[in-house]
Amino acid sequence: MVEKYDKVHEELLKGTQLNIDYWLKYNFLSLKWWIIIALMIILWVLLLKLVDRRQLPKILFLGLVWILAAANLDGFGFELGYWGYPTELLPIYPKAYFFDYALIPVTYMLIYYYFPKGKAFLIANIVLAGGASFISEPFFRWLDYYKAYQWEPWWSFVIYFVLSYIIRWFVEKVFKVLPENRKMC
Repeated sequence: MVEKYDKVHEELLKGTQLNIDYWLKYNFLSLKWWIIIALMIILWVLLLKLVDRRQLPKILFLGLVWILAAANLDGFGFELGYWGYPTELLPIYPKAYFFDYALIPVTYMLIYYYFPKGKAFLIANIVLAGGASFISEPFFRWLDYYKAYQWEPWWSFVIYFVLSYIIRWFVEKVFKVLPENRKMC
């Protein structure tokens, strides 16, 4: 069994080296690479400018949970061959740093901040999930930052929509049990 795994490991290393070589030749220090860095910085600065500092712990916790969910789901989808990233910040996992660590969490933090519950959250969530799935994903495919292989945009819509409620529920539960944060809930 271990010998079989050694062979798998050897093949994985070949794939990793191939990806690093591709990244060095086509990504590193390219205009698209610099755009990823600039957009990540802009999104986080924008968030910090727009959010009331008193709400920041709760908002950032929500963002952290989104980062964990997005990075893990992204890794699963990448490994299963559903999508890939022709343009990457780094050639190692997780693959989509811009999406997983900036675009997705920051937009959902802003949705939660401006539309925290009820019908407003529902409508904002539908608009964001729809925009992310049917506008942003095709746009980033067109720019060669993202490539879908065996993936349909409406699957993304369902995942974004459902996850936003699960993550919102989780954050609300955590902040209700924290005594020092009861005033912020």
